[in-house]
Amino acid sequence: MRALYYDGAGGLEWRDDPEPVIRSRTDALIRPIAVSPCDLDQRVIRGSVPLPGVDAPFAIGHEGVGEVIDVGDALTGIAPGDLVAIPYHVSCGNCDRCHAGLPLYCRATAAHGVAAYGIPFGGGYGGLFSELVRIPFANYALLPLPPNVSALHAVSAGDNLADAWRSVVPHLRRDPSADVLVMGSGAIGLYSADIARACGARLVHYVDPDEGRRRTAAEFGARTSAPEEFDPNDHEYQIALNHSGGSRRALRNAILATAPGGYVESSSFYFADIELPVPAMHMKGIHFCSALSNARAHMPEVLNLLSSGRLHPDRIITDVIAFDSADEAMPTAGFKPVFVRSSSTGIEDM
Repeated sequence: MRALYYDGAGGLEWRDDPEPVIRSRTDALIRPIAVSPCDLDQRVIRGSVPLPGVDAPFAIGHEGVGEVIDVGDALTGIAPGDLVAIPYHVSCGNCDRCHAGLPLYCRATAAHGVAAYGIPFGGGYGGLFSELVRIPFANYALLPLPPNVSALHAVSAGDNLADAWRSVVPHLRRDPSADVLVMGSGAIGLYSADIARACGARLVHYVDPDEGRRRTAAEFGARTSAPEEFDPNDHEYQIALNHSGGSRRALRNAILATAPGGYVESSSFYFADIELPVPAMHMKGIHFCSALSNARAHMPEVLNLLSSGRLHPDRIITDVIAFDSADEAMPTAGFKPVFVRSSSTGIEDM
C-alpha cells in the first residue's frame, strides 16, 4: 500500500507500507478521498517547525474525508460506501476525558502522549495521505457527511475548521454581537473569519501579511489590515484570535487589543517560552487560552454549520489537485490545497 511520507529533510515521497487490516470489532478501514495539509503541515514541509521527530521520516496527513471500505462487526451507524469526516486525533469516546469534551487527551489512546494521524509523535497510526487507513473506535470517531455537504468542503472538519469553530463560537454565544479580531497566516484564520461572520459577530477585523488572504477575508465582509498597519490601541475586541502561525508580535497585539473581560484564543505553536504583556492582561481581566483542538468534540456542530450553507470553504481552498500528485504538487501549491480522488460512487462526491 502506498503512503506519502515526509522524508525528514524537506521532501515528500511515496513509500510502500503494509496494508492495514481490521484488528478490533470497533475498527473501520477508510479510503481517504479528499485530504489537505493543515497549517502545521505547511510549516513542516517548508522546514520552519521544530516538532519532536520531524527530522526523521513519517507518514503525513491528518485532515480529510474518507470512504468507508470495511467495518468491524461491532460498528453501527456507518457502512461501506459512506463518506465520513475524520478527526485528526484518535479517541475512544467513552472515558471521562472524552465525555468532558477533551478527546485529544483520551485515557484509552493518549495516556502517554498525543494519539493522532500524520504527525511524527502521533503513536504510529499512519497518515491520511495513504491508500487505506485503519480508524480505531470508529463508532465514535467517524461522522457521516450531511447529504448536502461535499467531501471537498468538509475536508478540514476534523482539524482546522473545528479549531476555528472552538476558538470563536462559544464566545459569540455568550456575546452574540461581539467584535472579533483575527490574526491570521493560513487557512484557520480565514475559517475563523468566515465562522465569526456566519455566527453573528458585529465586526470581524482580519490581520494577515498575505494580500490574497486579506482579499478573501474582505469577501467575507471583514475589515482587513496588514500587520504593519494594525494598531492595538485603535479598537477593543471582545474576542481576539491568534492564528498567526507563531508570530510573537501578532500574539502580543491580539492581547493588547482585547477589551476588559475579553477572550484571547491562540492556536499557534510556540516552541520556546515567550514574553506576554501580563500587566495588561491582569489589569483588564483577560481570559487567555493557548491550546490544541479537541476536534472530535466540535465536529457535529461544524458539520451542521457547513450543512446550513452559511460558510464558504470553497473560497479558502487554493487548489484542487489529483491525490497521486501530492508528492510533487504539495510543496509549491497554495496555502490550502486539497488532494482528491473519486469514491466508489464517483467524483461528483467532491
